[in-house]
Amino acid sequence: MNLEHNFAKLGDAFSSKTRIQPLFKQALVEFNQSLATSLSIDIHSTQTKQLLSGHQALSDSLSMVYAGHQFGGFSPQLGDGRGVLLGEIRDQHSVLYDLHMKGAGPTPYSRRGDGRAVLRSCIREYLASEAMAALSIPSTRALALYGSQETVYRERPEEGAMLLRVAEGHIRFGHFECFFYQGKQKELDQLIEYCLMHYYPDCLSSNAPLQNMLIEVVKRTAHLIAKWQAVGFQHGVMNTDNFSFTGETIDYGPYGFMEGYEPDWACNHSDYEGRYAFSRQPGVGLWNLNCLMRCFSKHLSKNQLIAILQHYEPELQSHYDQLMMKKMGLNDPEQLHTLLPPLLSILKAEKMDYTIFFRLLSQLRKGEFSLLLDEVVDRNQLTQWLMRYESERIRHGNEWSAISEKMKQINPKFILRNYLAHDVILAAEQGNYLPFRHLLEVLNTPFNEHETSNLLAQRAPNWVKSLEVSCSS
Repeated sequence: MNLEHNFAKLGDAFSSKTRIQPLFKQALVEFNQSLATSLSIDIHSTQTKQLLSGHQALSDSLSMVYAGHQFGGFSPQLGDGRGVLLGEIRDQHSVLYDLHMKGAGPTPYSRRGDGRAVLRSCIREYLASEAMAALSIPSTRALALYGSQETVYRERPEEGAMLLRVAEGHIRFGHFECFFYQGKQKELDQLIEYCLMHYYPDCLSSNAPLQNMLIEVVKRTAHLIAKWQAVGFQHGVMNTDNFSFTGETIDYGPYGFMEGYEPDWACNHSDYEGRYAFSRQPGVGLWNLNCLMRCFSKHLSKNQLIAILQHYEPELQSHYDQLMMKKMGLNDPEQLHTLLPPLLSILKAEKMDYTIFFRLLSQLRKGEFSLLLDEVVDRNQLTQWLMRYESERIRHGNEWSAISEKMKQINPKFILRNYLAHDVILAAEQGNYLPFRHLLEVLNTPFNEHETSNLLAQRAPNWVKSLEVSCSS
């Protein structure tokens, strides 16, 4: 395993030396072999096992320091309170990725916490990150899951666990906020140069490297949130310290995938005011980018920063429109803007399952609406919409069955429903990981039929409404 330590070279102002502190009777319970192969990691190597588990220390492993706006309020110093960056590793195309362990024990940034994670949260993150990757949404990836016999106390005693994660980068908006608000101009400039060199090298050859890098960050953020909205994903804790400078979904906590369509749904039980509700995510993305842009107010003028931010809304809207046209089998934005708003109104009124509706729409045959009509109370309203929808698809003359097949490749049959995660966690806590592996296998190919796993595509039973997900993990 050929680890590099580029971030460590930035110096002590950016991190603190830390190491993984193994859990009591720790055991590797899941390993992502396909991801490991792409990174040339041999899990059967004794040295690799020792390094990844923490039983052999790495001299340059570290925990990052950063700040962040959390639920609107600024926290001047946060950091990896339970995470350790082992280093960076190149894939088969020489692209550099971080290896980062969650739940590795206390760090200088733990703020009186134990630095541990629980099996429940690690399984939720493993499933979510791999599900997002399968849906072509930029995300951290799960490489390895470690269970243990160590007890970690949250709302109740739980089994401690660790999750080894892979990402293009772990630089957050909060990294820049940390140095800007502390007036550390030298460190801020170092961080800018680091990001240009490692994440946005194409910008270095331009006439305005920093501006072009920030435009790219704005666009990546816009595209990421457009993908969230199109698939019905809600992050739950969109603080600036949870926003990736490389445009990846990071820090899975009380996330949720939309089931019954509710625009104001807040998946995080701790988000009492609904700040990060599903319909507010695009606006929060812009708010967070505003926070980021302030950090460059000594490098660029106000007008330059405003011009950079102005890329956000058109990029998000354009990307969202393209995704929704594919979901609906349309090829004209005017068609979309005519058909989508009334459809979303129907879905909201009926509280119809978002994923199931679009999957059924993919299977719709000309003049045969019963599959969808059986899902609603107001059949007349949906019939009228379906007739307009069918007319628009026919009017543009595309081959119906070919378009339907394409729709199936963007409208998943399977998503990570909260109750499914709950069920596999209960089994895993009893030492049975088979349900976890079965669900993971299905989520890795969510567009396939998996006819023997149809139960995993069903809407949640009524008892699931009592399940609550908070930030505690």
